[in-house]
Amino acid sequence: MLEEQRVEKDFLFEMLTLKNKIEFDFVYKYAKKHSGETFNLYVLDLSHPSLSHKNLSYKHKRVLFSLSHLDQNLILGMSVSKKVGNSPQRNKIKRRFRAICRMHQKDFKNLAVIFAAKEGSIQVSFDRMCLEILKYLSPQIQSLKKK
Repeated sequence: MLEEQRVEKDFLFEMLTLKNKIEFDFVYKYAKKHSGETFNLYVLDLSHPSLSHKNLSYKHKRVLFSLSHLDQNLILGMSVSKKVGNSPQRNKIKRRFRAICRMHQKDFKNLAVIFAAKEGSIQVSFDRMCLEILKYLSPQIQSLKKK
């Protein structure tokens, strides 16, 4: 019974998100970009030592400090423009991405990820989207496990 409650508690995990333009700009500037057929992923390892050695502006230092001192493993940002579709379609894409991140949240350590959907991403199945996202994130996960 207790294990079932723990599983439910893990499943109801509330993810942190990037909130403002400064946080998004910081991740866009310093993250690795992965271009897929239907989306772009920007992945930033917040624990990477090279990030602290860069000459950052005061705003970016504040953002780095606030993001790196959070207790969460994964910080999400989503960018789905009106070109992708109407609001129910855009929300469906965002729900899918959140579900994929929730399923694999244990693998992500100190990552900030921005998911930017492209036109045509609504036609992609959930399984294909999951495989494509994990294809780009798996090298990042493997490098984190080595540390």
